[in-house]
Amino acid sequence: MTSPLTATATLQTQETDTGLILIAPHSELEFPIWQAGFRLRRGGELILQSASGWGSPSSNLNLWSVQQDHAVLTYNRGTHGLGRLTVVALEHGWRFTWDQPTRDVISLASGKHWYGQGELINQLFPLEAASVWEAPLMTWDNGPTGLGNIQEAAWITASGVALIVEEAAGTLQVGLNAPPAAIQPPQWDLNASQSSASVRPHPAMAGASGTLTLSDRRNPLSYMLLVAEDMVKVHQRFTRIIGKPETIPPEDFLREPIWTTWARYKTKISQDVVLQFAHEIRKNGYPGGTMEIDDKWQQFYGDSVFDETRFPDPQKMIAELNANRFNVTMWVHPFLEGGSRNTSEALRQNFLVRRMDGRPYDVPWWQGRAFLLDVSNPYALEWWGEKLKTLQTTYGLAGFKFDAGEGNYLPADAQCFQPIQRNDYSSKWVQFAAVNFPYCEVRSGWHSQRYPILFRQWDKFSTWGLDNGLASIITTALALGMAGYPFVLPDMIGGNAYNEVTADKELVIRWTQASAPMLAIQFSLAPWDYDQETVDICRRYAQLHVDLTEDRLRAARQAVEKGAPVVRPILWVDPHDMTAQTVGDQFMLGDTLMAAPVVMKGAVKRDVYLPAGNWRDYWSETRYTGGQWLRDYPAPLDVLPLFVRE
Repeated sequence: MTSPLTATATLQTQETDTGLILIAPHSELEFPIWQAGFRLRRGGELILQSASGWGSPSSNLNLWSVQQDHAVLTYNRGTHGLGRLTVVALEHGWRFTWDQPTRDVISLASGKHWYGQGELINQLFPLEAASVWEAPLMTWDNGPTGLGNIQEAAWITASGVALIVEEAAGTLQVGLNAPPAAIQPPQWDLNASQSSASVRPHPAMAGASGTLTLSDRRNPLSYMLLVAEDMVKVHQRFTRIIGKPETIPPEDFLREPIWTTWARYKTKISQDVVLQFAHEIRKNGYPGGTMEIDDKWQQFYGDSVFDETRFPDPQKMIAELNANRFNVTMWVHPFLEGGSRNTSEALRQNFLVRRMDGRPYDVPWWQGRAFLLDVSNPYALEWWGEKLKTLQTTYGLAGFKFDAGEGNYLPADAQCFQPIQRNDYSSKWVQFAAVNFPYCEVRSGWHSQRYPILFRQWDKFSTWGLDNGLASIITTALALGMAGYPFVLPDMIGGNAYNEVTADKELVIRWTQASAPMLAIQFSLAPWDYDQETVDICRRYAQLHVDLTEDRLRAARQAVEKGAPVVRPILWVDPHDMTAQTVGDQFMLGDTLMAAPVVMKGAVKRDVYLPAGNWRDYWSETRYTGGQWLRDYPAPLDVLPLFVRE
């Protein structure tokens, strides 16, 4: 993390009978001598402060020394002797660096509202609306405390502060508004492939901690506190630190909907099935620029050739799809099972993750057990890249859907070519995909914000709620955008139809409406499997997605220029609007379009909040003045409330 923002600022000090005040042009830090803690103020306004237990096992501030741009604070640590905290004044914030492991505790209330971090299985908005037990911060394919596939040790507050943990180690544990001590945390196995889907972050409980905790028993903590006038400005500074994409994903990938075989067919696919699917899409008058061939096009997982029984002439199939105006992508992952020829080759060349005794490590995943590609090995990545490029050029593929890559699939005791932390598996897998195959989607991420590719949300359930249903595609897009991921794909319309829980027509229609104003959308469940009304309404909103292409591309280019998310919380219009700060069922597309989808079953109206400015209904041209609620706004089944800011 290097940036002009890490340049130091001139530091002034004020010593009082009660403590030390460090003064920089942007803010002031107060450290009281009778306890371990801090208060951060901007122009006299308190914008962040520690909570009881900050710096534990430190107790009270003892001594300090101040230089031109930094101070060294010495704390008593009981039987542990002394602990030192170095505080550096940055151009737009502060850096805290401990010399010993600590547990730092931050008051959530002092930041007003919290955003960022990444995916939760129960994606509440803002973050303090959830109670998350303190646990390892890891990219998970459904983690036991509710963590999902994309995680960052980074948070932004409504008060205008960004907290970024630097060089977050694999031993970092994070808790957010943790449940009270009387409620026992779930037991989890850090080597398990997945947690039960019923174990997710609870909504904020009575007696919850009200704190953000950062804890590392092995490594000293170091984190930045960036400061700005408001949340939008601090997000800009945040993205300059963490990095932002230098270009947008391929426009051909964004202009029309993506269609995938997964939710409708699962593994029951073949050449005839794919071609029939494409024929039905066009017969029903739907736009679509990409056809994604999902599991199971190979005979064995890890193959880089088609299963000849299912796909007797893949070149002909892809040529027909191209002629039908579909680019074609295929599903790939880092798992190689025993029957694959590629697995034998990878074993001979030591390209797989291994156990302590040198044997290849067979890891559990959702299709059984398989070996795991060693992404720390550049030779293994080059080998796998050549396999995929040969597949791509042989059959004329546009790119790939890169699945998995979460840190939980790399066992804690695994041996790799180079020592890596478990989250590094995600960052290296995403980097491999982005650098070699830009026409792609991924679903994991760790320090991956700068890559100009689509980051797909975790597999959604065919349900309505924030607990990984329809409502969560909005809150997850907002969370990822605030964590610095601007290019988000909201998973498949209608969810994945897991465990025979299928979406009804109303859910499919409302899901299509909610996805239409987003950067990209993906169909799999077919509207024509319901009735003609479903076909007509969903087609209308698939076409709306196409009609909004220039708006979507403009918002994507703003992400490149300014780091702003494509899908933004409505508080982006007025970051000081306290009502807007908590609205999680509406979103902005870029600067001018605001969507208020219906995300409650059976609803034909909803309350809509208009932030500051002048607005007009996209459909009726009716004008409204912002700063107000539109109560019981009509939203019959065929209507997405959509507004234009003038």
